[in-house]
Formats: sequence, C-alpha cells, structure tokens
Amino acid sequence: VVVNRRLSAIRPSRLRTLRGRYGLRSGSVVAEIRAMKLSRRTALVALFPVLLGATDPGSSSTVFRGLNLPPTQGVTRDGAFFTGQYSYEYDPAQVASLLGRAGFTAVRLAVNRETALNTTALLKHKAYIDSVGGRGIICMFDTSTVAGASWPRSGRLTGHLETSARAWANVHTVFASYSSNVMYEIFNEPWGYNADARAYLADMLSVIKLAGLPTERVILAGLYGSSDVQSVARAGWPGYLAYHCYSFWLPEGQRTRSRFAARIQQDIAGLSHRVFITEFGVGLDGLPEDVDAEDVRHDVRMHVDKSTATGDWLSERPTLAAPLHEACKRHPGSRWCKNLPPNALLAQDSPNLGADVVAQTGGSGATAAAAAPAAKIGQGISDSETMAFLGGLRDALEALNGRGVGIRGLFHWHGWHNGDTWDFWDAANAKSSRLIQLIMADLGEAAVSAGDDPFLAGDFVKDEQTVSMVRAHSLSPNPAAECPKECYAQFCQMGNEAEIGGKHLTQGRCTHVCSKHYNGMRYCGAGASYIGAGSIDCTSCARPLMCHGLPCLGSSMQLIDEAATTAQSQPKTVASLLSRRRVPTHSPGAFGNPAEV
Repeated sequence: VVVNRRLSAIRPSRLRTLRGRYGLRSGSVVAEIRAMKLSRRTALVALFPVLLGATDPGSSSTVFRGLNLPPTQGVTRDGAFFTGQYSYEYDPAQVASLLGRAGFTAVRLAVNRETALNTTALLKHKAYIDSVGGRGIICMFDTSTVAGASWPRSGRLTGHLETSARAWANVHTVFASYSSNVMYEIFNEPWGYNADARAYLADMLSVIKLAGLPTERVILAGLYGSSDVQSVARAGWPGYLAYHCYSFWLPEGQRTRSRFAARIQQDIAGLSHRVFITEFGVGLDGLPEDVDAEDVRHDVRMHVDKSTATGDWLSERPTLAAPLHEACKRHPGSRWCKNLPPNALLAQDSPNLGADVVAQTGGSGATAAAAAPAAKIGQGISDSETMAFLGGLRDALEALNGRGVGIRGLFHWHGWHNGDTWDFWDAANAKSSRLIQLIMADLGEAAVSAGDDPFLAGDFVKDEQTVSMVRAHSLSPNPAAECPKECYAQFCQMGNEAEIGGKHLTQGRCTHVCSKHYNGMRYCGAGASYIGAGSIDCTSCARPLMCHGLPCLGSSMQLIDEAATTAQSQPKTVASLLSRRRVPTHSPGAFGNPAEV
C-alpha cells in the first residue's frame, strides 16, 4: 500500500525508468514483482527509490502555503465578478520582496474569460507566480450578466463551455511548462449547480477536454461555496479538489474552536490528501491575544517533573500521555488544564495521536482519533470568533497531518492591501495575520510525515527568515501628512460596493479617496465617481501606506537580509535589529496625482 501510494507521486519519466530497468509493465509494481518471483534483494533494489519517496521536487507532494491576490478593483467580495478584463496593479518586484518574508510560497490569482483570453494579462500573472518561486493556482471566477455591476451571476458555466475552454487553453499555453507547480482551478464556487454534482462534473469535464488540460493539474471546486467536496468526489471526480472555509460557515452561537475543527475535518474526511483549501477567512481586526504566547501554549503542552511534552512528541512517546493526564487530575485548577473536561482522555486532546496510540491510552480507537478534539489542551484564551476560527483551522490541520492525510495547500483570503478587515497586511489585523503565519509555518513543518522522517528531523527548528507581521509594521514608512479629518466616518461613509470603485472604511476612516460632498456627506472609493474637484486624498490614513495594492514595506523587508548578515558578526538578534531600524519617511512626491490615470 505504501509503495503504490508513493508511486502515484513519482514523475512519469522516473517511473518509466524504474519499470524499464526491471521489466515492469503496468499496474501494481508490487504485484508484478511478486509475479516475476524476484529475490527479496532484487525486489528491494527495484523499490528502493520508491521507498525513499523519490518524488519530483515540483510534484503535488509539496504543500502550497499561499495567499490570494484578488483583482485590485471594487471590494474583495465582489471585485472579481465585474465584466471586462481585470485590473491587477501589484508590482511583481514588491510581491517577491513581501510574500516570501511573510511566509507564503505560492499565490492564487483570479481570471475571468476576458482576462484569460488576453495573453498580456496572463503574462502579468506569470510574473507574479515567478516572483514567488513559480508556484500558484489560477482560478476562473464567474462574471456578472450586467455590465458595470457584480450581480446578477449564474454560478454556472453552462452556456459558456466553449468560451471557457478557449480561455483555459490560452492559460495553459502560458503555463504549460510549470508542470504541477501551477494548478488550474476550473471554476470558483459553483453555487449555481446546487446539489447536482453530475451536471457540474459533466460541464467541468467538457471544459477540461476541450481545453486539452492535463487532469493531474486540474482542481475542481466543491459545490455551493466550494464547501461540498464530498459530492464532487462521489460523482466520480478522482482528482484534486478545492475547499473553502469561512467563519460564517457555522451559525452564530456555534462558532467555537472545537466546532470549527470538527466541521473542517468532517467536510474533507477521506479526501484531505486531495484537497487544496483555496480560500479561508475571518475578520482579522481587533484580536487582543499575544499570538506568540498562544503559539507557545500550542506547542509546549505541559512540563511534568523532568519531561516536557508537546503534541508531536506525544505521538513519539505515547507513554507520557497517562502521567500528563494524571497531573491534570491532581491540579484541576491549573490554567493549562482548565479546559480539559472531567474524565477526558489526553490522547483525544492531542490530534497528532494515531488510532493505535489512542487505543493504548484507553481511547475508542479510530473513531476517537478521527474526531476533532472536544477541548484541546493549549486552547486559545479568547472566545472571539477570530481566534475560534483560526484556532479551529489550526487544530484541524494538525489532526490531519498527525494522521498522515494532510492537505495539498492552504490559501488565505486575501492579500490585497485595501484596508478591509480581511486584509492580511493592515496594521489593525497584525495579530491575526501573525497567527496565519504560524499556521502556514505548521504546514511547512508537516511536509514530512513521521513515516518518512525516521530521524525526526521535522522536530528541528527551520528558520525561513519569515518576518512577524506584528514586527513588520514597525518598518512601515511614516506618512508625509496626517490623516485628514474629512476622511473619518463622521464626514465620509463607505462607497457603493456594487460599483467597481466603491471602498470600505478601515477602522472608521477612508484610506483611499473621499468624494466631493453629496447631500452633505462624502463617500470612500477610487475611480472617476470619487476623484475630482472637491475630493479628499485619504491615502495617508492607511497603516501601512499602500503601494500598488500592497503595503509600502518592500524595501523595508529587505532589511532582514542586512540584519541576518549583521547578526552573524554581532551579538544582536534579528528581532532587535528590526525593532531599532528606522525607515526614512516618504518624500512629498511619493504619491502620484490621484486625478490622473
């Protein structure tokens, strides 16, 4: 079973070489070796590359840790649904300097049919993907049936199959050489098909065939809001799946950490090894926790006598489970133990434990191992929806990785610095963004499973030179001017989000342009409806300042290279250098004339 699973990840040329060398034809290599009655020595030599996990470095076995870069138009909820070619104003050099430092290794980029049929637009997407090392997902979004609006939409490709296929064929012309480093998500959130998985799959297969796409690079979204991947798999799709999870997936009153963890695991049960979570999100503003302290509580579970145990160590040393649990029985008032329910088994609280370990410690076997932790040790100290969702997501991914069925990729929604509460870069969201960084780091550590890591190398610290988002904002250039009072909510309200130029407010102020007065009130936005005589430039209100759809941190983030070099020769930490470096303020000419194109 292990060998055949590994074979599915080997690049075709390598597999042909392996089969040719030993006369293996097709089907199960193990069965053929048995049929040939090879000696044990010869069989082991034949399978040695497989047993070592000899996969293509660019194969899907590498976890995508990604960020969505939506079109820089409208608001992030609706901007991708307007008709016409998308506006993408990100600077590839800035993407290169920011995303890697923030802990991301891939991007997810949107296209509609008009954008995908424009090779110039696709070459810009190519530059973005190249800037993060050549890895990402291209996803086609639905388009409104009314010009200049984001609604109504059909949520289906029916009636547009041939045009969609031509668009995807053009995408593949640009990205064919990237192999599985660039994946194709055929249609985003196909809610228009409702529960009709067969009709949905038939349309998707038509597009794939007409476009000539390699199925091993195709991702099909789950039904509805990409939340139902099970129905798509049952309809007969054997390939990769796109799953979305948001805090509003659960009704109010049920949004707890354990329920989010349970819901995510339930939704992708049995399929997680084929799943890319291409969108996840929650409002990020106002998280009060010290996220790095939360991370310590997440990792360092308990210290008893001379033994300190964390979740993954417990899977290596299951005999520690009983004494740790007994310690909580003796000290029920302990802050560390307070969330542990009476008579609960520690084995069930550590999602890294497999069914065999759960059985050893008195659990209920595979059922207990598969279940989400009812009250996880190290649980966050806040009941806020933000912490509950992100903590639940982290617990779910940790549980899946602990069972050797981790996901293929994870993409946060979103990375456009537009100042809304979902904006990864906004200063008000920094603590939540830091927690997202830690979740992404977990995925990097989980890329090697325990079975493939006999020397437990996964336990060693891996320094990827990621900059904490809490720390990064201290590197932001200072604005050249104060935020004008006219940009605050009492004078300037949210723009019309049904229009491509309307913008939300950030922490009670506009960070774009406030229009001229309309009946005594200004409105926040960008574009012709908002810019003109009597409008107010509010870009100085953004924290950090905005540069081409991203924060003005690019040159500042490069200080990490200097800091790392300096740290080799001086007894200073990189963190201390980050906190002490000052960045010059913007010159008066740093912003162009917003009245010009």
